[in-house]
Amino acid sequence: MSREYEILKYTHDMHPESHFHEYYEIFISLCNEGKLFVKEKGYSLKFGMVFFLSPLEIHRCFCHGNKNYDRYVIHFTQEFLQSISTERTDLVSFFNALPLALQMQSDEIAQTLEQLSRLTQEVGDGFAADVERHIDFSKFLLTMARVAEQKEGIQIPTVKSDRRINDVLQYIHENYNQDITIDNIAETFFISKSRLSQIFKDATGFSVGNYIVTYRIKRACALLRHGVSVQEAGEQVGFHNSTHFIKMFKKHTGYSPGKFSKEEQMSFSRRVEP
Repeated sequence: MSREYEILKYTHDMHPESHFHEYYEIFISLCNEGKLFVKEKGYSLKFGMVFFLSPLEIHRCFCHGNKNYDRYVIHFTQEFLQSISTERTDLVSFFNALPLALQMQSDEIAQTLEQLSRLTQEVGDGFAADVERHIDFSKFLLTMARVAEQKEGIQIPTVKSDRRINDVLQYIHENYNQDITIDNIAETFFISKSRLSQIFKDATGFSVGNYIVTYRIKRACALLRHGVSVQEAGEQVGFHNSTHFIKMFKKHTGYSPGKFSKEEQMSFSRRVEP
């Protein structure tokens, strides 16, 4: 994402593999098709369902049977939240504390879609048109924040999956820096590779191997943010070949690890400036 925020509308799979990004996301379902896997849980998408995703949150949206499933995906940076925060209203802390998922009511959906319809129109050439768009997007975020605040404590049901999936995910999280493959995971849980691949794909939307790599890259991002060198970060998360690490990192984030580290340092400097 090259600017402070963007609004996208999708009708089918746009990310065939699991992914994450370094900005916030608001995901709004516009139909009753599809499934979102996030925070190791699956959710059946319903019209008006909203998800608030923090930066570097691994997630995967998918739909079996190649069906279309409409949704809005809104991305925005932490710097944007800070720019509209005040001493009284810390929107970064507020968004970090929001519930993962909620279901909007019909009037809330209508208001949200009206705001998004205006925001997806081209910015005019008139004086301060870009400033008005900036203000309108800020109002949209505040609307979503108020909706979430009113629904605090309301739980959205998750999709039941094979009980072994949680154990497999925990195993990956505990051993991602080791030489783990689908073969030794299958042996550990006394299940065939084909069966493991099937239940993992059905529950999460992506393959075991892809999830392992994605989780390693996520952990590498955290290390790079804390000043660990590119080579050390790759080794610590389980990549024994620097070239392979750099290739996989760029594939999943759009950046080389060196550029990601530099961008993070620059972003940190901007955040701490008086």
